Amino acid sequence: MARVRIRLARSADSGALADLRYRFRVENESAIESKSRFLRRCTSWMKKRFRSGSSPWRCWVLDDGDRLLGHVCVQLFEKVPNPIHDEPEHHAYVTNFYVVPEMRRQGLGERLLNTALSWCRARGTDAIILWATSGSKSLYRRCGFAEPTDIFELPHSSKR
Repeated sequence: MARVRIRLARSADSGALADLRYRFRVENESAIESKSRFLRRCTSWMKKRFRSGSSPWRCWVLDDGDRLLGHVCVQLFEKVPNPIHDEPEHHAYVTNFYVVPEMRRQGLGERLLNTALSWCRARGTDAIILWATSGSKSLYRRCGFAEPTDIFELPHSSKR
């Protein structure tokens, strides 16, 4: 196996990242949008977010020198200042965490996630949040995540 390195995504990776995003999302569900249309839309979205160091988005990739094997994205977002507690005023949202099936169970995903988490900690985030699948919960627990009891979610399908 070629040496796999973790690096920050570049704007030039956007097409490959969009393709991985498509693979990730259709792995367990059918797409309602054509692949070509999705790839155009997602590539454009990613180019805008991953080109600038001033963007609140970061994306790390697994790169074997020939192709991208996985990715994880993080968005920093601000909190309203709190006069009661001296606490960090940013949260981080981890999303789009994916490793191609043939490279799973080799520790690459954990390395990739820990890279993103280290970046979040270095920025002094108060909390790092994500939505886990049933298959990913054990990895997140190994990395220190816990299932909180004080968060509510209103899914899109529950709109009134």
